[in-house]
Amino acid sequence: MEHIHSILSQHFAGLSNSPNSTSPSGFSSEESVVSSFYSEFGCSTAPTLCVSSCRGSERPRWLCSITNVSMSTSPAHTTFIIENLKKSYQTGEELFVTVHAKDFNGKSKSYGGDFFQAKESSTENVPLSQASVFGEVVDLLNGSYSVRFLLPWVGKAQVAVRLIHSSEAVQVLKHHRDTDSDRVFFNGYYEGPGPNKTRLNCCCEYKDPHTEEIWRCQRPKSLPCSARVYHSMGGYRNRLTEKEKKLMTPHGHYIQSGAPFHHVPSGFLHP
Repeated sequence: MEHIHSILSQHFAGLSNSPNSTSPSGFSSEESVVSSFYSEFGCSTAPTLCVSSCRGSERPRWLCSITNVSMSTSPAHTTFIIENLKKSYQTGEELFVTVHAKDFNGKSKSYGGDFFQAKESSTENVPLSQASVFGEVVDLLNGSYSVRFLLPWVGKAQVAVRLIHSSEAVQVLKHHRDTDSDRVFFNGYYEGPGPNKTRLNCCCEYKDPHTEEIWRCQRPKSLPCSARVYHSMGGYRNRLTEKEKKLMTPHGHYIQSGAPFHHVPSGFLHP
């Protein structure tokens, strides 16, 4: 059976030069974060478009206890190691990686919930394409994560682990998804005497005959629900608090390998 050359550590691209990767003080509020919310809506008493049913949510106690963004997961301090690294592997074997999440103070996290993405990619030209495969990330719920990779091709490869969202940022997204339905609103137009424009809210109910999707909107004061003609996009609102904005860090920071360099085949590192 053909062999695969040793799997190397991580890809450091863009990590050391990023001011945001070492300190939370450089975090900027991302107005575009509301784009993460557009596809799902809950119900609230505020004027809004409401889709599907109302859903309540409670934030985990550990999130409420976060008093400083430095307590959130830091991509610069978080590390990963390749378990039982060998000089060569056979195609079809599995490679296991363990990720240890830490905060900006270098303290190990004691709970899970971080959104990591792990990828194994070829470091040399492979016929037809640049081969790559994503790993299966399992949250161990204690600040550590296990990643399983399949080794499907012959040749040299590398492992990269990225922090997409910290566990704290994930909870912020969940909270606003479930409670802030007025982060996006539409305008409804009606024909008849009286105002011809009203903001949508949970009053009139409309059902799409094909998808059976239910839309609800505010009932006009002087017109029936049947008078609605069409609707248009209204706008977006960013309901994040200042603390939450700081938690919404830039995405895609690579995680450093915790394995000593002499355990990794020389010539494959990207310092």
